[in-house]
Amino acid sequence: MSNWITCNPANPLREGSTNIFCIMSLNVVPHESVSCKVQVQYQNSALSVEFINIAQPEYGEWGADDNWIYQKIAQKLFLGTLASSNSPGILAPATSQIFYDDTRSVHNDADLQKITTLEEQMIEQQRLVSQLKSILISKGMI
Repeated sequence: MSNWITCNPANPLREGSTNIFCIMSLNVVPHESVSCKVQVQYQNSALSVEFINIAQPEYGEWGADDNWIYQKIAQKLFLGTLASSNSPGILAPATSQIFYDDTRSVHNDADLQKITTLEEQMIEQQRLVSQLKSILISKGMI
């Protein structure tokens, strides 16, 4: 899995120990909250899946810098400080809704246009499959 984020623990078990985490899913409700499913590997090699919810007023701190979410996850799970070697990338939000009024990078215009185009193509393909199915049924083929 990519996009593992490294944290330097406040109390390392041994020299060079780190905690790492990866955002498995991210569900953003603009101007309200964010929910994250995070896989964590602690410095003692234990693995865990954690769920984090961040709502207002804390959510209001999130501006245009998506590193904020990584720092907030590390803080809430007591993983330590983010290592300077991280160059994280947020995974696509797990939501069925499309929000056009949010300016953060998880909702940029180019991605929204791609999503809209793909949805339109999917609707057209569903229409064609339905027509084909009707024809096959009317001819007694299925």
